[in-house]
Amino acid sequence: MADQAAVSLLDEQGICLLSLDGGGVRGLSSLFVLKRIMDSHNAARKRMGEVPQKPCDIFDLIGGTSTGGLIAIMLGRLKMDVDECIASYNDLIRVVFGEKSRTHQSKFNLRGQTQARFDSNMLESAVEKTIRDRGLSPTDTMLEDDESSCKM
Repeated sequence: MADQAAVSLLDEQGICLLSLDGGGVRGLSSLFVLKRIMDSHNAARKRMGEVPQKPCDIFDLIGGTSTGGLIAIMLGRLKMDVDECIASYNDLIRVVFGEKSRTHQSKFNLRGQTQARFDSNMLESAVEKTIRDRGLSPTDTMLEDDESSCKM
């Protein structure tokens, strides 16, 4: 009975929303919390003889800020499961947030103006690789996906 309630809870009327905050490498903590939720949900589905689901199968809307936005794209538009997303996000972290990728050690230049702390070209390259690894082209707009009920 509890398994049925866990599975049917997501089938109720209303919108199921996943919001992911940014935070650089701290984005992994959001993914590990989501992994725990998805593992529990999919274990209940398995006991009922149903196939596992990805976040894009459950959530009507996935969004985020900063690195949370990157995670939202990986889960929603690229349709990754949480384990795939964690692996891809770890790759992004190494490339974008690694010590060698720092362009400046300070947030401010000599004039007191803010400056980028990480190389945006490295981020762009890492994101393009992630997209290509999913069999897509980085030049695709990916604005609409008629096959998915999950919106970004």
